[in-house]
Amino acid sequence: MSKIAICSTGSESTSLMDGRMGRCAYFMIYDTDKGQFSALANTGKESAHGAGTGSVQELLKNDVGTVVASRVGPKAFSAMQQAGVKTFACPEGTTVEAALKKLVDNELQEVNSPSH
Repeated sequence: MSKIAICSTGSESTSLMDGRMGRCAYFMIYDTDKGQFSALANTGKESAHGAGTGSVQELLKNDVGTVVASRVGPKAFSAMQQAGVKTFACPEGTTVEAALKKLVDNELQEVNSPSH
């Protein structure tokens, strides 16, 4: 199974979700095979343009197949859709651990269009 990336304000599973996918501080990557999290600093967040698509490229390099985010811009959404990455919406203020539990429990809705 592939990995799950959750947009995060910090590098711990107890951190809160970050609102914007392309400019989040970290991606907390959950490896479904190992059952553990690892932190991936979002190097694209400082980009003047293309932060979202740059972030998607980093996630693809790390074998991410699912993203949990509060908001996803049009370019990032398009790049993820083309790569076959599924995106699920979860409100800001949720911890990374709680977001993962909601995803596993099928409580999150799949995103079918970018956030505006």
